[in-house]
Amino acid sequence: MTGKLIKYEVRSSMRLIGVIWAALVAATLLLSFTSGALARIIPDSFTETSAFGLIEFISGFLFVGIFIAMIVATVMIVIVRFYRGLLGDEGYLMHTLPVKPWQLITSKGIVSAAVVIVSIIVVMLSMLILAGFNAFVDVADFFAELGKMLKEEPKFILVGIEMLIVLVLSVLKSIYQIYASLAIGQLSGKHRILLALGAYIGISVILSILGVILMSIGEELGIVDWFVGLGDRNVFSLTQAGIVGMFLLTGVQLVAFHVITERILSKKLNLL
Repeated sequence: MTGKLIKYEVRSSMRLIGVIWAALVAATLLLSFTSGALARIIPDSFTETSAFGLIEFISGFLFVGIFIAMIVATVMIVIVRFYRGLLGDEGYLMHTLPVKPWQLITSKGIVSAAVVIVSIIVVMLSMLILAGFNAFVDVADFFAELGKMLKEEPKFILVGIEMLIVLVLSVLKSIYQIYASLAIGQLSGKHRILLALGAYIGISVILSILGVILMSIGEELGIVDWFVGLGDRNVFSLTQAGIVGMFLLTGVQLVAFHVITERILSKKLNLL
């Protein structure tokens, strides 16, 4: 059933964001053409006219507008779809489905994380297009050099995979922190958004304080010095230790936010 929920979320989300992704790439190509290729093709005397400047302005304005629209759409998918779908009017329907709250949360979290990651990739692609052909050459050269390094040290392929996993978990953790904050906010009959914002800020402050405390404890116990010494002896081992630490910290936070959200939706749900 979780798979069906994910398919539903994908269909609902892609109706808007998929079009915006394609539009952003198209607008980027248009802006790159008008500011680069077109300027080299047409005579210099025409590039100085107001008509050509207007073309550049329109293409740039279009790019900025679609870029902002993509950010807004991504935020809507992460926040608004969760809030309306599980805590608003739509929640009356969603919570009558023969599924557990954790399945509803998981389906929205997975799709939201995928949308955020793809949006980042689309933005990076757009920046490369605007940077010009040489940027793609530089990226190709980078991956060629990276491939050579991995052939010499294949064990670092594992590092790359692990870092990707941690990156995905970090995106999920950030989304679940928003979900937990929204779930806490709906406990209030009024001022839900204000309470949710306060909960998000409070959680962030608590995590920062805990991070400082853990660093202090690690320094007192000599763990920081151990890490420094490990790096002097073996860079690969240091990298592995760092990734494992990030994985554990991110995983613990992700599970905690998920449990908070699931428990509130199961026991303290207060629909509008």
